Amino acid sequence: MEELPQNKEWKDYGHAGVKATLNVIPLAGGALATLFETVFSAPIDKRKEDWLILLASTVDEVCEKVENLTPEKLSEHDAFISAYLQASNIAVRTHQEEKIKALNNAVKNTVLNNEIDETIKLMFIRFIDEMTPLHFRILHFLSTPDHYIQKLNTNPNSYTHWGDLRNVWEKTYSDVSSNDPIIDLIISDLNRFGMVRIKQFHEARLDSVGTSVGQNFIDFIELES
Repeated sequence: MEELPQNKEWKDYGHAGVKATLNVIPLAGGALATLFETVFSAPIDKRKEDWLILLASTVDEVCEKVENLTPEKLSEHDAFISAYLQASNIAVRTHQEEKIKALNNAVKNTVLNNEIDETIKLMFIRFIDEMTPLHFRILHFLSTPDHYIQKLNTNPNSYTHWGDLRNVWEKTYSDVSSNDPIIDLIISDLNRFGMVRIKQFHEARLDSVGTSVGQNFIDFIELES
């Protein structure tokens, strides 16, 4: 049996096999092969490349912050490798920049943040996969309401008797109403993840309803408003 060339991976043969199969389909085969190459292969390769470039910069940053840490030593850091592999799988499946940034920060803080348990770190990366940028926004809002209230109160035309957080949200964001059902769906997710203490928006007043798990997640992915 002929040996496979050593410089190719199994995925390369899978790609070549699919393309070859499409090429032999009568009439439409060539067009399908072109479609496969441009619509599927090229965007995936581009996402992988962009992610690896971002990660290379992150490796430099981590090595600068940790004394005597080198890329070679980092390649033997089991927790980093696990986080990198898990995050990479998610990164190529999303186009949302907020999630890419969160994943990159998660990989970085797997090494830099020693206050969070290793198991929790891997769970946080999984949570990123299940969340959307709107999850991030709502979590930060519910966890740090004072930040948003103080920002609004610097506006002389705004009122200061907010009543509950839904009023603060309405003044802060115009793209999603506080009455939109998606808000409660996301809060239910955050509650399931153990990040907030409420299940629906109407339960929130003016104090933080975030949990320590939620705050750790915010720190881990370096979430900002």
